[in-house]
Amino acid sequence: MKILFIVTGVGYGDATREHANIETFMKKHPATEVMIAGYDNSYKYFKDKYPTIEIKGYKFTEQSLKFSVPRFIWKNYNLPFFWAVNTLRLRKRVKEFNPDIIISDFEPIGIILAKLVKKKCVMIFGYDPELFKQCPYKNKKTKLEAKYFNTLYKSADAVIIPRLLGEKTDSKYHSVNPILRTKPQDIQPKEELMKKLELEKEPIVIMLGGSTFGNILAKKIIHFSHLFREDFIIFGSKIGEVTQKNVTYYPYKENVMEYMKVSKAVITLAGHLTLSECLALKKPAMVFPIKDHAEQILNAYMLENIFYIRYDLKDLRKNIKKFLSKLDAIKGKIPSIEFNGAEQVTDIIYELSNY
Repeated sequence: MKILFIVTGVGYGDATREHANIETFMKKHPATEVMIAGYDNSYKYFKDKYPTIEIKGYKFTEQSLKFSVPRFIWKNYNLPFFWAVNTLRLRKRVKEFNPDIIISDFEPIGIILAKLVKKKCVMIFGYDPELFKQCPYKNKKTKLEAKYFNTLYKSADAVIIPRLLGEKTDSKYHSVNPILRTKPQDIQPKEELMKKLELEKEPIVIMLGGSTFGNILAKKIIHFSHLFREDFIIFGSKIGEVTQKNVTYYPYKENVMEYMKVSKAVITLAGHLTLSECLALKKPAMVFPIKDHAEQILNAYMLENIFYIRYDLKDLRKNIKKFLSKLDAIKGKIPSIEFNGAEQVTDIIYELSNY
């Protein structure tokens, strides 16, 4: 079986999720061949792992916890042109590869290309249209984003939605459990990890993703970190040099789940992958969804009765203190969920491809 994956490169979450799916395909069907088309972080992530083609994709340059639709449109006004160029450039390579199916997240080029080469296109993405209808935090901007996602979903041959709290049986879409590349049971015990990672005590892990949305959150925490008797380890974003003694910064690490496993708690944006990992590791999380970002708002809404959700940075130091005082209570609310989403995706794709 041959599969073409087209992967968003805004952060590392989509790339890591698709890597989990690819590894599961390879394990269940060893003869599977894959090709990747990606940009920015997804291209960097896959280029040394599988045959990978570099394409142009979305640009996000915000430094604050807010998604600006007008700014996004301005920064990406020429993207339809690049989609057309990418499609024409990819067409020959894809015809030579001759995939049985094309898998994309929210990249329109996957749908366009699939129609050109007469193949099925399956979208795998965390946005749930049915949950969006129930969400009380909608506004004009998120409704516009939702309309865009809904248009993509209607154009795809099938849609698979990984859900943070497990699959939903009454959905018109293919609903699956969360997708993780590494299962908690496959990670070393905490005591061994503390020695391996050279940590003296449990850190507070701050997850910012691969974009720059979380820059302002990181900078504020770094500014007052000396007032806490905690060690902070920050992953992601682009925040430059950190001089505070109790703060360590890594732009990216493949073994980030090891740090999360030994952590006391996690402070994060509302990215699907990181929230899935917090649930799997049963780590209390303080969550800051990006304002006006439809998928992140939905992720936070789904978990607002479990994690400590904040929709702005007001009284940040005070709220972090409050969060740290509630860790046991938050941990007690984390449900047990199956994390076999990659296996479910493999079965669905195999069935859809009529292989």
